Amino acid sequence: MRLLALFLLAALSVFTFAPGAGAQGFQVRPLVVDGEVPPGTDVLIPIEVTPTSQLEGRTLEVEVVQLGHAETGGFIAIPYEPGSELPRSAASWITAPSEVLLEPRETTVLEVGMRVPLAARGTHAAGLLLSAPPPEGAEGLRLTLRVLIPIILGTEGRPARQDVRLADAQLRYRLPEPDTPGSLPDPDSFPETTLVDALIENNGGTFSSLRGDVWVDAKDESGEWRQVRRAAIPATRLLPESAISMPVDLGRLLPTGDYRIRGELYVDGRRTRPLRREVAFEGHPEVQALVTDIDLGVEPAVFEYDYRPGAARSGRIAVTNPAIDPVEVRVEVAIPDEMAGRASATVRDTDLSAAGWIEVQPAQFVLRPGQTRNLRLLARFPDSAPRQQNYYAQLTLSAAYLDGQRAGSATGLVEVSRAAGEDRREIALEAVRVATTESQDDMALGLRATNVGNVLLRPEVEFRVLDAGGREIVSGPLTSEIAGTMMPLAARTFGGTLSVQELPEGELTLLTIVRDGGVEVGEVVQQLGKAEDGSLTLETRR
Repeated sequence: MRLLALFLLAALSVFTFAPGAGAQGFQVRPLVVDGEVPPGTDVLIPIEVTPTSQLEGRTLEVEVVQLGHAETGGFIAIPYEPGSELPRSAASWITAPSEVLLEPRETTVLEVGMRVPLAARGTHAAGLLLSAPPPEGAEGLRLTLRVLIPIILGTEGRPARQDVRLADAQLRYRLPEPDTPGSLPDPDSFPETTLVDALIENNGGTFSSLRGDVWVDAKDESGEWRQVRRAAIPATRLLPESAISMPVDLGRLLPTGDYRIRGELYVDGRRTRPLRREVAFEGHPEVQALVTDIDLGVEPAVFEYDYRPGAARSGRIAVTNPAIDPVEVRVEVAIPDEMAGRASATVRDTDLSAAGWIEVQPAQFVLRPGQTRNLRLLARFPDSAPRQQNYYAQLTLSAAYLDGQRAGSATGLVEVSRAAGEDRREIALEAVRVATTESQDDMALGLRATNVGNVLLRPEVEFRVLDAGGREIVSGPLTSEIAGTMMPLAARTFGGTLSVQELPEGELTLLTIVRDGGVEVGEVVQQLGKAEDGSLTLETRR
């Protein structure tokens, strides 16, 4: 069977984009290949490459590589040699030309073939490394431009095992970088901040999305624990049979003492077993003060404007310091985090941004203990803006104690709407992925959803298993680790569990429904089968 890989790229209709290579070389589409195919399939992946020069062609070197992780979760290229495959490597499945010739003003399609073994199960990964050496005779600084295209391939049929966990967490200082490149930091130098090294392991067969939080508690003189800091484990995705040690910046210096680290990880939208660690931390002798988080209050949480070309409008928000210490607050206006760096085929984050129109006065101030202060929001609308129905800006308020240590943060949202036009509530859904878990009776369900409309959504997700006659056997919710409204262009993962024991043998249907404000906005229908041995198979209806 021959299957075009445009099927693989369908999930990338909304994607995280990277800037083009500019005048240095070439642009590539897609930047990531991620999808599922049946085992035993031959796949053809078309990669579009366009030179940025209008006058000169270019020859690119093409190399099949293996994928690894940097400590922050990003991908790195690892050379591939037959016989030296990493676990879950798909490099040996790929065939590609060793070079490709780019003609000026033309897009060249690089055809990459993959032969997926019949015995393949779970997720496998590889990469395509495109390199553009500097032209012969080039003067000045000679650079080689490289672009890594990750290829992540899952197999349909019997579910792989989901086994991603926060395995360990330790405290350490981050020391200043040495003045001499390549030398080690001075262990006696004054530290910059405290880090939690979060060890995250994927011992299963899924390419899973994850995010979470760590809490650091200090033991006081009475032996009781009190929370010092909460920090987010940044969202990332982890290849199967791999591990990363992710540094989480606490933004403050901890003195010597006994601490408890609590960690929670959400994997494909599903909460996993929490971590608890008690550690005796030896700090710097000059670090004595122990300060805790505060919860800044911001009202209203969403401030709304009507768009008027060329007009100026003002409003106010209130900020409250509930702590017993004064704090300095800085306010920044930017594209909302969930939208930033994302695009669809027709819209990118900057088209929906109101960040350049909003000014906060004052943008920096000190709040006394218990004080509430009103800030002025000044909106200056341009005479013309990208023709969108709604525009958004995020207010990020960062608090610091007067000695510079972080005290916490809060966010607010500004929404600018056109009076005429139509709000579109639309959501793009990938197929639900099913994985086995540590429990023999439960299967993990994961749904990735993207807001492809032009308005904020408040998604509620439910799954139902139906028998051959369409009657409901079992149902349940799929929830996300991210609370609150979902921005346009934003993607979220919703997860939950399905009890296998509740399902009869035979052919079934998995129906997943997404609602916004009680109104259905999307569905996914998949064929589900349960064998005599209790195992499940899942296929997507295309």
